[in-house]
Amino acid sequence: MKQTDQWRPTPAHARAVLAGLLLSVTAVLARRPDLLVTATPFAVAAAWAVLLRPVESPVVRHSVGHHTVREGQATTWHIHVDDPDGRVDDVVAALDPPAWVDRKPADGQTVVSLADDGSEPLAMVVRPSRWGCHQVGPALVVASSALGGFRWASRPWIQQQRLVALPVPTPFDAAAPPVHVPGLVGVNRSPRYGSGTEFASIRPFQLGDRLKRIHWGHSLRTGDLHVTTTWADHDRHVVLMLDAFHDVGESGGIEGRASSLDISVRAAAAIAEHFARVGDRVALTMIGARGAQRVPPGAGFRHLRRLLEVMASVEPANAEHDDGRLPPGLPPGALVVMLSPLTSPRSLQRATMIADRGMSVIVIDCLPPDITDEQAGDPYVALAWRVEVLKREHQIRVAREAGVAVVPWRGPGSIDLVLRGLQRRSGSGAGRSR
Repeated sequence: MKQTDQWRPTPAHARAVLAGLLLSVTAVLARRPDLLVTATPFAVAAAWAVLLRPVESPVVRHSVGHHTVREGQATTWHIHVDDPDGRVDDVVAALDPPAWVDRKPADGQTVVSLADDGSEPLAMVVRPSRWGCHQVGPALVVASSALGGFRWASRPWIQQQRLVALPVPTPFDAAAPPVHVPGLVGVNRSPRYGSGTEFASIRPFQLGDRLKRIHWGHSLRTGDLHVTTTWADHDRHVVLMLDAFHDVGESGGIEGRASSLDISVRAAAAIAEHFARVGDRVALTMIGARGAQRVPPGAGFRHLRRLLEVMASVEPANAEHDDGRLPPGLPPGALVVMLSPLTSPRSLQRATMIADRGMSVIVIDCLPPDITDEQAGDPYVALAWRVEVLKREHQIRVAREAGVAVVPWRGPGSIDLVLRGLQRRSGSGAGRSR
């Protein structure tokens, strides 16, 4: 970007000119040749700096090596300075400390000499310590001419770069499906018979059955043609429902304590990555987020990338009122995974309403387990949190009695038992439907 600021004399250059003039005038008036000899270096340096003063303003371009990284990963912030006159000696860049972005060097300043190569870039390592959309900048670039005579400064308020830090999925593994064959669509067993891969039963041959389904061993023993039947395969439809009304607790970044929104976003990223890898369709619905967003169902790694980018942009609305209405776009037969700190009874009521519609619901409790320890310094706040935790336990017990599975997030194996129960229920339902 072209800068319009002009080169201005530095305080050192002004002092050198003033010292040379004073010493020269004093030497003439006092007839002191020694003072004239002392003033000569100041006068020569000032005159040389004026002769080498740049005319054109340098062109500064800022760029980030990777605009999208994972939280905790580092990238490089580059500053390219193009000097049309070739008279710039040194360039200094200073980067303001953005929130949740670490810098290296820690003071956010870097310097380079352009005396040998006018296109040498400056570089600084930036590392987002928490998921989200960060603005790297503003940055101030200062260039100086020969002997530090003149200085040029860029405009810092126009040099910002957007850096998206995707959430790092916490370790997670689910019970089903454990194996995924590349290129296979529909890896989950349907409760209905159809053209699949898992054996169901043997029945007499009917008009329209494929010949390759004939079970010759059973047919020879009974004297009548019999065929094998299989369970149909289908893609599971998973809806991630992220409760972002409030962010409970303090966040310490990727290496510190996790708030409720940290746990929710990282758990949602882990669940989305797991089901996307096995070919299931995953959708995302935000509840209470500022500028509520919804991602329609899809599959594949490109869809997973979109899900993570939307999760990284979530901001809590801190709304005081929750109407408890169900979000649109919940298809029948979907597996709904709600991630919430459960600080409001509306969340469990919403999960109960979804379960009453016949959909499978799993509620993941994302309240930090040490929330009462964080408020240990204030006994009244800690006591209020203990009372709130007791209310939550009662509401969770009522929801479980209504058939809603509520589990705390513990990483690997958090929802394995619930998924196994859903599979057994679907399998028994299939056997009864026969």
